[in-house]
Amino acid sequence: MSQTADTVENILQRVSDLRGESSINTDAVRIRHLSEAERIFAGRNLWKVHLLRDQTETGDGTSEYTIGTTTYPMRSKGLTEVFVGGTTEDKRHVIVDYSQYKALYNRSNGVKAVYEWYDQENDLWKMHVNPAPSVGDAITYSYYYMPPTRTLTTDMVVCPDINAVTKHLLGLVYQAEEELGLSNQYKGEAEQIISELQALDNMPAKGQLYQQGAIENQVRTRGYGSY
Repeated sequence: MSQTADTVENILQRVSDLRGESSINTDAVRIRHLSEAERIFAGRNLWKVHLLRDQTETGDGTSEYTIGTTTYPMRSKGLTEVFVGGTTEDKRHVIVDYSQYKALYNRSNGVKAVYEWYDQENDLWKMHVNPAPSVGDAITYSYYYMPPTRTLTTDMVVCPDINAVTKHLLGLVYQAEEELGLSNQYKGEAEQIISELQALDNMPAKGQLYQQGAIENQVRTRGYGSY
């Protein structure tokens, strides 16, 4: 079993083994539980395994652009960098929330700024880029995606530790069966794995330096130091 990715079928096989089932259960209900477990895990942190770097879009003269695809949908607060017309530092646009964007725009309508917003009608995340990129301008951006709904046994589930998803899936299965003791046990084991992964994710590896401060601050001040 891979440590970072495996198929829906293999994970369901593991769950059936742990439950002592004579054959693998691939019912639609169990696949839905697995999909829910994966999405719950992904939503807990900006995991590196869910980062898509240097995606590109072509400017069309407007300010609104869709972030992500059906396969790799954008998640809230997932936009992490945007460049227009190149990828050098002078082409970077600061990422802010809507209210901060309005304050910056009111001071100078030429400010290089971006905010993300949710298009409820089309169920898509979008970004508003200011100034509006010219037709043909290359827009380069990176973002964290939310796993799409899993429906097939051949779908790949991505997680820094597949055991976190497996344990949470077991918790959901037992919850549906009203076995609340076992449900809480496995959900607790999943939470322990998640906590360990979060600590590891937040810890700089040997030889690495981390900057403190939000990305918006780093763009202007290069951060508040490193540790």
